[in-house]
Amino acid sequence: MRNLLLTNLLLGIALTMNAASVTYTADDTSIFSNPERGFITMLEGHLTKSKPHAVKGKESTLDDKKSSEKMSIVLVHYYLDNFKTTTTLPDEVLNGFDADMAVLRSKGMKAIIRFSYTNSSNGNDAAWTYVEQHISQYKSHWQANADVIFVFQAGIVGAWGEWYYTQHYGNQVTTMNDARRAVVDALLDAVPSDRCIQLRTPKFKTSYLNSTQPLTAAEAYQNTPKARLAQHNDAFLYDYDNMGTYQDTAKEKPWLAQETLYVPIGGETDITEADKAQQWATYEKTTAEMSRLHWTFIQSGYAETTTNMWRNNGTFDELNRKMGYRYQLVSGTYSNEVAQGGKLSVNIKIRNAGYAPLYNERPAYIVLKNGNKTYPLKLAADPRRWLPNGVVSTVNEQITVPATVPAGTYQLYLYLPDAYSSIAANPAYAVRFANTNVWEASTGMNKLNATVTVTGESEPPTPIGDAVLLPATLNKANVSECSEDMTWYNGDYFDFGPEDAENTGRWAEWNVELRYPGKYIVSAKGYYPNGHQWKITLQGTNTDTYTLPASYTVGEVTETGEEKWDLSAKEKGTYKLRVQNIMEWGQPKLQYLSLQYDGVLPAGIQKPMEENVQTQAYDILGRPVRTSYQGIVIRNGKKTMQVGQ
Repeated sequence: MRNLLLTNLLLGIALTMNAASVTYTADDTSIFSNPERGFITMLEGHLTKSKPHAVKGKESTLDDKKSSEKMSIVLVHYYLDNFKTTTTLPDEVLNGFDADMAVLRSKGMKAIIRFSYTNSSNGNDAAWTYVEQHISQYKSHWQANADVIFVFQAGIVGAWGEWYYTQHYGNQVTTMNDARRAVVDALLDAVPSDRCIQLRTPKFKTSYLNSTQPLTAAEAYQNTPKARLAQHNDAFLYDYDNMGTYQDTAKEKPWLAQETLYVPIGGETDITEADKAQQWATYEKTTAEMSRLHWTFIQSGYAETTTNMWRNNGTFDELNRKMGYRYQLVSGTYSNEVAQGGKLSVNIKIRNAGYAPLYNERPAYIVLKNGNKTYPLKLAADPRRWLPNGVVSTVNEQITVPATVPAGTYQLYLYLPDAYSSIAANPAYAVRFANTNVWEASTGMNKLNATVTVTGESEPPTPIGDAVLLPATLNKANVSECSEDMTWYNGDYFDFGPEDAENTGRWAEWNVELRYPGKYIVSAKGYYPNGHQWKITLQGTNTDTYTLPASYTVGEVTETGEEKWDLSAKEKGTYKLRVQNIMEWGQPKLQYLSLQYDGVLPAGIQKPMEENVQTQAYDILGRPVRTSYQGIVIRNGKKTMQVGQ
């Protein structure tokens, strides 16, 4: 026991000596824009063929709101009241949605989307026959613009799409009926699967699911109705039950407080009388309710009586800081030095001072930066799990620094870009941390005020034992094992195809060493009498599989995979790499497999694709021979006389 304690103590001292710790200063006063949170404004359009937009043409409004109120999201409300009995929407209207989303994309903003058919309390909405067709026509447009959609509101039913006054879906119904269920089912199918759909009340979700059990951490972020259905409250703080939003506040508010850790809530207040605003929407009540229920967004304009009161008493600025997430770096410990291909240790404590977490998927990277050269290293951490209201989360990871990163000293950054590649490079869509002296506006990265020195490889690139160091060409010369019935064709071709039999049982296997996790280009060369398809597996703790495309080309063929084999997440080490033909009756003959690294490796590591194939010779029994061997040899499928050196 004493020796164990001493060992742990020495290990702790060694780790401390090779690490630097930083303490960060929180910024609790600044108001700035961050993606998918904060005050919103509403842009609406009653669509026609000649006026198919709700956003385009209103760019100045977006610029003003983004500047004055730091907005990053907009409620875009489309009225299809001119198409209530139209089966097929005009292309102009459908394409108008794309044009609106393009405007938001150019402004670095996202949309909350709602469709409805009337703004009158007479509830003169559209029958399901037409709505179903409209949803199916919009589906591809919604899917194509998922990158700039923050959340979808169910809409469709009743006045303003708020599910109350309606002529077609059960007027003033407070639970899910079959007609409304059909709307939800269609939206769950048509709306991008990684986006939530907000219903007007908690009761609509619980009755749709026939369950009052709130969403759990294990159930969150899955493509299920429970994980995707959320809430919007358009009567926030109005009286005790928010104009009927809640049927039973004692049960529904605790339920909602749990739900909103994983699905977003937002909306507007409908308090238009000054005395009621002063009674129900005080600073204390507003901030307490938003904190408890994890509010992410609310209208800045409606109802003006209330929002103007908030502006005058300081509530508005407080909400603008704390609605949604507000991440702050607390402290961090980072490796001072790491070898190429080695592990960078990071331990970061992050406080979420906001009312809510993030909801849409977002990667997190530690970025190594030297001048204009950057090397992002993806963390396993999920920023959606960094819980709100002051909770401190810890990111404690060992990240592999690729061997391709040049030696040198790098600044460290924390980077949370958007998950969609279409906007990931736009700093407007990256998360800014609320600390002093960390935000780099030009890149959207947060400076960690620490450096790491990357050194050359800690050991020479020599394979372990009989393992073949990847990248390499794998063939008869370096094969480690074959199935018992493997035969040979033309000397150095693996014969995977016995005559008149199913040809999926034979296999060849190599011991390989993966020292450079990353993406690999897979190629194969063989002789093919008819069809074949190669399946390759990398066998270790977890098995990774790669399949080359099926081919029916006859003759000697060299082929390359359509996609790169991504082994970035694999640990360095030795593995068994096995190849099999998975097409019956193909009778293929394989000469070699080539795994070529898709990137830059240290000098002397990258090998020619056909190394060994052109140079390795075999005797007439199929055994590899050295250049000193004298006699008949088979090289590249041809017999020659070799005179030893």
